[in-house]
Amino acid sequence: MSPYDPTWESLDSHPVPDWFHDAKLGIFVHWGVYSVPAWAPPDADIGGEDASPYAEWYPYYMYEEGSPTREYHRETYGEDVEYADFIEEFTAENWDPDAWADLFADVGAGYVVLTAEHHDGFPLWDTHYTRYNAAEMGPERDLVADLAAAIRERGLRFAPSYHANFNYYQPGFDGQFGHPDFEPAHPLEDGGGPGPEYVDFMNAKHRELVRKYDPDLLWFDVPTRHSDDVRAKELIADYYNRAAAQDRAVAVNDRASNDAIRAESERWDPSEYHGDFVTPEYHSYDEIHEEKWEACRGIGRSFGYNRVEGEAEQLSPGELIRSFVDIVSKNGNLLLNVGPRADGTIPEIQRSRLEALGDWLSINGEAIFGTRPWAVAEDGASDVPVRYTWRDGTCYAIALERPGDALSLSLLDHVDEPPATAALLTRDGDRECELTVTGNSLTVALSTEPDHEHAYAVRLSATKNPRT
Repeated sequence: MSPYDPTWESLDSHPVPDWFHDAKLGIFVHWGVYSVPAWAPPDADIGGEDASPYAEWYPYYMYEEGSPTREYHRETYGEDVEYADFIEEFTAENWDPDAWADLFADVGAGYVVLTAEHHDGFPLWDTHYTRYNAAEMGPERDLVADLAAAIRERGLRFAPSYHANFNYYQPGFDGQFGHPDFEPAHPLEDGGGPGPEYVDFMNAKHRELVRKYDPDLLWFDVPTRHSDDVRAKELIADYYNRAAAQDRAVAVNDRASNDAIRAESERWDPSEYHGDFVTPEYHSYDEIHEEKWEACRGIGRSFGYNRVEGEAEQLSPGELIRSFVDIVSKNGNLLLNVGPRADGTIPEIQRSRLEALGDWLSINGEAIFGTRPWAVAEDGASDVPVRYTWRDGTCYAIALERPGDALSLSLLDHVDEPPATAALLTRDGDRECELTVTGNSLTVALSTEPDHEHAYAVRLSATKNPRT
């Protein structure tokens, strides 16, 4: 008998796997035909109803009268160039999946999520259901299979994400909207939706994707009002039961939940949702969030490659690292996106950020990987911003700014006994630090200067966690 039924009550009993709690860092890869025009207005308002700053939305906005993308398309390519005409330029001629996998593993990622099919209706795998796919056109290779093999060879988890549940474009059909059985409507607004023919087509591809590649995550991107329409509960139950039969620990995000709140003002309020983890986009939480969550964002403003984004539109290494520490302290993972060029190369401006994060983690990774939230995420009394993590009896205080000669902590507001020892994590190894207790204030004397940048972790041994 299968352990999961296609009801939210049954599906909600699924546990979040330990590996997902422990991983902390995933790499999202938005790569597809939209990587050819690779354009979105860099000054557009991100995070609002208008998604035009996202270059991966090019096939929607190139047909939207009055949009900056429409004007750019006319001026650059002319009136007669359709989105499908870009397929022949999506070549991946310089793509090396092993080099990608080495980079992501070196950074410290625990899993990789590749957009197997984005909203442009172009699968990156060898699918039986449409000739418009990467194995038959463009690169003429199964990009999902090749990357899955390289990623798993290095011991990382792999998931091909599936965004086709509300495609706004479908190759082979004219104009802005996709399959003729999908009633046209702006994807972020009410109205429109899939008919049974479209749902059958979409779900057939999704089930094929699951059966060919056995994803470690099921990463949906569904407008929640269509959850029942696309028979999401049936898909999730099938996925969970298949994994259970294979004795694999898997997870599903919340974006197939028809109860998740998506109003912009409360967009990531998870008070009612279904799935193993919540997926805020370009957003974080102010406090520890009890349910597991995953922040996803690009290094820049777009997820897909945007050729006009420069340094001003990218997270600096310090911003990236500090944001990552903050997310982890509050029970989150970071799914950090890269947007490769159409030829398969990762822009240096993105690569440099990944390498900076990897360098920081090579020193401070023990304060991140495998940790759980401590009593509180933030220290309210320290002279510099501090985030806490905890693992196996050890607490880590991570200063987000360079402390002076000492780091003052209010740790004793939450536990009765001071730590037994303290040590600053450095590139050359641990540096023991003297501890002084004055009332409820704990002072960590830093006898040596940190030898790296951006954030500074102090190990506090023999520290209880009131949450456990």
